[in-house]
Amino acid sequence: MRPPEFLPTLAHTCPPWFAPAMNPPTRFTSLRIGMVEDKPLLRVGVRRTLEEIPGWHLCYEADSIAAARMKPSEPLDVLLLDLGLPDGSGLDVISDYAPTGCRVIIFSVLGDETNVISAIERGASGYLLKDASPEEMRAAIHDVAQGGAPLTPAVAAHLLRRMRKPEANAATELPGSGIHSLTPRERDVLMALARGYSYDETAHLLEISKHTVGHHVKQIYGKLAVNSRSQAVFEAVQAGWLRS
Repeated sequence: MRPPEFLPTLAHTCPPWFAPAMNPPTRFTSLRIGMVEDKPLLRVGVRRTLEEIPGWHLCYEADSIAAARMKPSEPLDVLLLDLGLPDGSGLDVISDYAPTGCRVIIFSVLGDETNVISAIERGASGYLLKDASPEEMRAAIHDVAQGGAPLTPAVAAHLLRRMRKPEANAATELPGSGIHSLTPRERDVLMALARGYSYDETAHLLEISKHTVGHHVKQIYGKLAVNSRSQAVFEAVQAGWLRS
């Protein structure tokens, strides 16, 4: 379907991902994607960007926290979530979706440290600023669907600055709990996750099956009391086991 004629005239006011991709990805995964964003024009832009990828479906949209809590009838694979919503912060919606297995990507202009840390602590799997390029946006969705934890460079810098206090946190970590309870193999897997490897890449690197990687990740999440890769890496840095 041809896009509305008015959209090109607004290109200079829209984020870069509003434009068609010059080189769309060549590897596709079928994904059910949702979006919580109160600005209609931005939702149109995101829809145009995602519809270029075969198998990707923006099948759920909401414009407020109240609407977002009326979940779709079928579970989502990925949710793009704005933080600045009319009736409150999108942070309050993360816990409604993350426990269901939906991978939540914060999609916001707010890049301050407090929001980054709060989003990760509540279960967000990635954080993407709205000025990201079309390629960065598509790559973030693909990566998070594969178990990754995408962060734009600006957000990563905020996160690393906030986490550069390992010694103080390590002093409060009790032996036999948290990071200290991980087995050597679980630490190998966590290191791979921290480096951004997918489950397939981790399996190849450690010469184990993808299923075994998934088992180790489940054990890591349980021991660290987290439910996402970002949270696990955060806990490892805070405990002084990983350094930025």
